[in-house]
Amino acid sequence: MARHPDGDALTDAEYERLRDATESYREDLVVALCGEAGLRPVELATLRPADLTRRGDDATHDCFRVRSDGEERTAYVPPDVADDVRKYVNATGIASTDRIFDVTPRRLQMLVSTVAERAAAGDDRLADVSTRDLRAYFARRLLVDDGVDPRIVQATGGWSHLGSLEPYIDPPTDRAVAAALHDAWSDNADGADGEPDSNGVDEATPQKTGAPAGPAGSSVDATSTALGVALDDVSTRADAEQRACETLSDAYDAAAVCDANGSVRACVGLEDADERAAVADALDAIIESHGGLDSVRFVERALDTGVAERERTLAATAVRSGDQTHGLLCVAVDASRPTHGLHRLLTDAGRRVGWVIAATERKELLFSETGVELVFEADAESFFAAASAALDCELHLDGLVPAPDHALLCFVAATGTSAEAFLERAADSDAVSDARLIRDIGDRVRLELVLREPSPTVTLVELGGAVESLTAADGAARLSVVFPSGHDVRAIVERVTSTFPGVSFQAKREASRSPLTGDLYRTLDETLTEKQCSALQAAYFADYFEWPRGSTAEELADSMGVSAPTLHNHLRKAQQKLFTVLFDAA
Repeated sequence: MARHPDGDALTDAEYERLRDATESYREDLVVALCGEAGLRPVELATLRPADLTRRGDDATHDCFRVRSDGEERTAYVPPDVADDVRKYVNATGIASTDRIFDVTPRRLQMLVSTVAERAAAGDDRLADVSTRDLRAYFARRLLVDDGVDPRIVQATGGWSHLGSLEPYIDPPTDRAVAAALHDAWSDNADGADGEPDSNGVDEATPQKTGAPAGPAGSSVDATSTALGVALDDVSTRADAEQRACETLSDAYDAAAVCDANGSVRACVGLEDADERAAVADALDAIIESHGGLDSVRFVERALDTGVAERERTLAATAVRSGDQTHGLLCVAVDASRPTHGLHRLLTDAGRRVGWVIAATERKELLFSETGVELVFEADAESFFAAASAALDCELHLDGLVPAPDHALLCFVAATGTSAEAFLERAADSDAVSDARLIRDIGDRVRLELVLREPSPTVTLVELGGAVESLTAADGAARLSVVFPSGHDVRAIVERVTSTFPGVSFQAKREASRSPLTGDLYRTLDETLTEKQCSALQAAYFADYFEWPRGSTAEELADSMGVSAPTLHNHLRKAQQKLFTVLFDAA
């Protein structure tokens, strides 16, 4: 726990709420590196993949070489956080000498503030949480909860002197002082030969004292690392859920994943039908008591299996990516076993499985032959519908590209209106944070919009859909979105129509598509990183490759939230990979 600005402590549960409120891998990593590695924003902004190394006699301890103000130190990184850093670097194609977070320290502070406001949901305590509070949480958890030597906390966290840690330690009571000194003198008397304790502190590695053995004889960190390995090459949602259950069941008695109705989709260690039914009933009750999946964070409750001699505890957390919830992940633990670290392990596992599911579903949507097409209509509550009515124009979505911070780059063609009138309208909309003209062709203009919540389009994309078409005229917008087969259509429709009363569901039909095949598309899937693919798409839709260009590199980079050199790097690497396949096959 850490000292919060209002004088109270930032609790473990509040920290988990912050992690749950992240909506991208980047946001999650920034919060975790501040709260679990004690890094400052100015240090985060200098990190490079090459700075993350393994140290120790057996090279099992992950550490960052941190630079700030001309000084350098070694910061210990928990295994699960280090694993996520490596996955993020690989997924985004960041070179070993490039910065992991290609933004300013101020931008990283703002990112944490945005996550805090999102996590607050009316709780003013969390709304003001900053990177400083996350470092305080890091210090207090090590010093108070885990009993780590203050000198080690000072070294790994980069505090200038031991006195800097005083705010994170409560003054000891008279009873605690007396007990500690009594134990010290007793130990001295018993070990007068001067031999060091076999459990003495290794000065090279941060140590925890008094922590019980991990689950089923293995450490929480080892289980987290094993989960990262298990999820590394999954190709389907079912694979991700099954491997998560297999890994967690190695540490606990059993593990399962259920859907929004409490029905078990995957499980390991629940061979008995009555046990599976008991778990399903418990998960269904958890969902009902919380008013749905979206409200579940971490829950522990007794598991009634009908077998008196086998008492178990069921712990569950939501499987989520961003604001999308995919189900519940749970473990069953024998009442006699320790559960040290279970909260942290399970909530982190829920996030990691959620991100993997989201990634596999995006890939499935890109390469599958069939899906489910959902058609919605929106009235003036939609920006596109309202703009078509106010400007007496027709709008057509040419393309759409994911953008940082939960936004979409929308490339729109408008007929029957001027660019000036459309841009003025966009500037007055809460759903549009930025807009610019790409090309004016007389009676037709092409524009770029940065679309954010509240927007039905953004919500549907966040739920895993791919926009097939979007048109607007006469004050009505029609939106067609395709989801991979197996998605809960009812839940999607209810989510959109309840959030946006002006949106109505019109049709559901099977979507037959020609799958993307051939070497070029395999390259798109296997070698292009998500950032390279997004940069290539955005450049195409923004007329960057046309002559004269519809967008400069600086304009495009600004829209995507990166620097111009970074954009050029993404484009160069993406084109090189595509040209290699094209010309090598010739």
